[in-house]
Amino acid sequence: MMIFDRGIKEIVSRAALVAVSAALCLAAACSFSVVPETTVVSAKHKTLTQSESEAQPCMREFYIKPEDPLPFDSRAAVFLMKSSADAQDISMYLTDLMHKLLLQRQMFHVIVKSDEIFNDLKSQMKYARDKKYDIIVVGEIDKIVMGGDLRQSMMSIKMRVIDPKTEVTLLYFDHCRVAPPRKAITFTDFDGLNFPVKFFDLQAPLPKQLGTLTVAEIVNIITQFKE
Repeated sequence: MMIFDRGIKEIVSRAALVAVSAALCLAAACSFSVVPETTVVSAKHKTLTQSESEAQPCMREFYIKPEDPLPFDSRAAVFLMKSSADAQDISMYLTDLMHKLLLQRQMFHVIVKSDEIFNDLKSQMKYARDKKYDIIVVGEIDKIVMGGDLRQSMMSIKMRVIDPKTEVTLLYFDHCRVAPPRKAITFTDFDGLNFPVKFFDLQAPLPKQLGTLTVAEIVNIITQFKE
């Protein structure tokens, strides 16, 4: 007896579509506004929400400045992603993943992970200047929806790559990913042939899994600007 998971194909197809879209945008030298980063990131009381049956709107936006590669000899710091108390474990995991992926890609000469807690972005940038960091990566878990057997999961993340000396955002990401419950079929073997026996639902992927895919996607885009 074996289980055939159709949902895997759906997730892979979505990821491939997003990657192609990003590649087309980069190939066309898309250039969006690069603005001074003055936004204060507010603390959230709650990030995790109850399972929702209707798909939520998902944004996939990023601002880029392709004419200026990110210098390899930069000292970079990845800061702990902001989140509410109910999502701190996911925040720590995704921050660690971002740090490891950037190290694997050898994006910068020095890449450190900072677990310092800040109330606002201005404080982060001042801390980075004091520590002589040239590039900082900051982020926030915006919303998480826990899926189930009949409901979709969702993960929404905002990330910024900032020059703390000029307080200018070099790259900005507002990415969201939704995944529905997966369909599966149980087969039985009869005289060398497989026959479907039962159709049933599997739970939607965990938000942590969606966050992993989203962070990997963001790192893939960042590395397009490697010097």
